[in-house]
Amino acid sequence: MAAVPDFESFQSLAEAFYSLARKEPDLVVYRQALYDPNTDENGSPRQRLQRTFSEVETRVTKIAHYLKSIGVTKGSKVAIVSSSRPEWMECDLAAHTLGAVVVSIYQSVPADDVGYILFDSDAHVVFAENQEQVDKLNSLLSGTIDIPATEDRDATTAQVGLKKIIAFEQVSDHPLVAQLSGILAGPKPDHLDAYKTLNREDLAALVYTSGTTGPPKGVMQTQGNHLANVRQAYECRLVTTESTLMVFLPLAHAFAKLMGYLGFIAPAELEFPAIKDTKTSKMEPDSVTRDIREFGAEIVPVVPRLLEKMEAGVKAKANAGGLRGKLLTLMLGSARGVYGGNPSLGQRIGYALTGFLRKKVKAQLFGEGFRYAISGGAKLNPDVGRFFDMLGIEILEGYGLTETCVATNVNRYGQKKIGSVGPVLADDIELRIGEDGEILFRGPNITKGYYNRETATRNAWDADGWFHTGDLGEVDENGFLSIVGRKKDILVTSYGKNIAPEDIEAQMKSSLYISAVLLIGDGRPFISALVSIDLQAVSAWAKKRGISDLDNKSLAKNEAVQDLIWKELERANKEFADYEQAKKFRIVPEDFTVENGMLTPTFKVKRPVVMKQYAALIEEIYAGA
Repeated sequence: MAAVPDFESFQSLAEAFYSLARKEPDLVVYRQALYDPNTDENGSPRQRLQRTFSEVETRVTKIAHYLKSIGVTKGSKVAIVSSSRPEWMECDLAAHTLGAVVVSIYQSVPADDVGYILFDSDAHVVFAENQEQVDKLNSLLSGTIDIPATEDRDATTAQVGLKKIIAFEQVSDHPLVAQLSGILAGPKPDHLDAYKTLNREDLAALVYTSGTTGPPKGVMQTQGNHLANVRQAYECRLVTTESTLMVFLPLAHAFAKLMGYLGFIAPAELEFPAIKDTKTSKMEPDSVTRDIREFGAEIVPVVPRLLEKMEAGVKAKANAGGLRGKLLTLMLGSARGVYGGNPSLGQRIGYALTGFLRKKVKAQLFGEGFRYAISGGAKLNPDVGRFFDMLGIEILEGYGLTETCVATNVNRYGQKKIGSVGPVLADDIELRIGEDGEILFRGPNITKGYYNRETATRNAWDADGWFHTGDLGEVDENGFLSIVGRKKDILVTSYGKNIAPEDIEAQMKSSLYISAVLLIGDGRPFISALVSIDLQAVSAWAKKRGISDLDNKSLAKNEAVQDLIWKELERANKEFADYEQAKKFRIVPEDFTVENGMLTPTFKVKRPVVMKQYAALIEEIYAGA
């Protein structure tokens, strides 16, 4: 068994990687599922590719040599726009080998957003996953893009200039494009040691925040920030040297990238899903869930939205009728009774009889070797946490921000408190609650500030080094942190009532029929809600009732559907004080998505965008109020 490296002895991520690669050359770094269209539907598990540290070191060094040949040096900005795959991490470490700064870009964002990040970061070399991403980059070369204003910069237009695009998949010929496959086909190269000039204060990455209220901000993460957080994750035994982790969340997200480093600079093993579509970066949910199930990794990092979808899927099957539906209904009802305490005799019998089914559901969702999921990226609705807990599926909620690089708090296996994000990972993460309830952090993982955003940096980091998260929270006597809501999202009604919308929205979203909710009420006499429906669930409900127009717009206008949604909102309303309850609502004609600009790549609602889009609906709600 490999030992946990001494992360405090390293000056850089590259040093940590090469040290482990040379000590443990035969240790498996990752496995990746392989898609084969000829055999994928025959029911047998997918084949897997695996690579050892020796093999990965060779690949990383080849890529680093190529980057050096095109002029990448210490401080150069190198962007990666791709879904999660091993090449992402290999190219990341190749850039770090030369002391370059890696700029993370979500594969799902439109071309103009990619252009903004490239302009703001001054990145001129880009690793692009496939033809879709190359086409985005090429479109930026043909004209100018609008650059929105920041606190320190006026709005302007700019032309994005690129020196080289390196494609993971085979793409059309272009003078700027090189194929990664060609770079990796070369002979085994000599070692590079440019990383030996780095220290822990050197910039490692620019990770752009999701931009819910304005232009994304590039968070400056240092070599030491990342090394500290990997150490902290091992110290709290979030992972061990024998852990296996499933990595499918976008590596552009700081949470997923931490998981990547847990396998590439430490001995945990990573599992990656298959690449089914080599032309686009569109996620294939059925393919990914199949790989999660077949790999059966011990640890599965997730976002709350995925858990909500899983819960809805189980409940939908229970409601579908037939023998399976009846068994699932019995399983859920008996588990709820036993979990809640003081179950009836029937519930105890039902619980005993459906034990096999709970195990089967767990295996269907997460695989045979699964131990627990780590939920991060957004707040987890406690009811969702309790749903999985009553089925014996361990979900550990954690907390962290891009600015805290990354994880600061997490519940421990066997020591969790649902509704909280747990205690800090390690003693050197300082946590304080400000006088106004804001969560503040200080420690070696806390980042340096925002790139090119001095005013925003001064507003978020105080003179004593405390980072002000913008989140409101409470800490109990055992050190467990609970998130109350976002400071800037607090709604203050015209009657002076302060309302944190996050928990209310989460309760409403727990409905099978509701996809997303945005509460309105700032400066208004009462709270109202904009609701997007879960099209699949509502369509199935409507079809059973003879409703033929099943598109989103038609269902939003249908009176029966409106009655259904109002009943769901009333059910949620009962959990809150009268002034916190939604008094009116409107169903919007489309879901909130990344593609239509209403969600960030991390699935957070862009409140200003939604409110602007549906300004007329909002005014209709409050007309005459």
